[in-house]
Amino acid sequence: MTADELAGRIRTLALSFPETYEDEPWGRPVFKVGDNRMFAAMSVEPGVVHLTLKLTTEEREIADLLPFVRRAKYVGRYGWITADVTDDESLEAALEWLRESYWLKAPAALRAAVEGN
Repeated sequence: MTADELAGRIRTLALSFPETYEDEPWGRPVFKVGDNRMFAAMSVEPGVVHLTLKLTTEEREIADLLPFVRRAKYVGRYGWITADVTDDESLEAALEWLRESYWLKAPAALRAAVEGN
């Protein structure tokens, strides 16, 4: 899968959640929910999609063990990671984390959209 195809899968899921939209405040795609709450940021380079997401402490501890995950620049101290998505394995993990990041940042009334998925 090309980086553009990987980014397409990520974008499709991100925009499928209630009240989400795409913005580009820093010249790269950022996915937000509700009143300007960012839940993911994405940059695409040849062969790789860098996806920055917020995770729970427990999930972040597990994610940190994976070779394609690192603490996010600037916001890592607040629970954000960056995953380098290059293949099906890293894509599946990133899509699951995208759901979690949405849940963490969405208003409570919207969280049910990803619970149990």
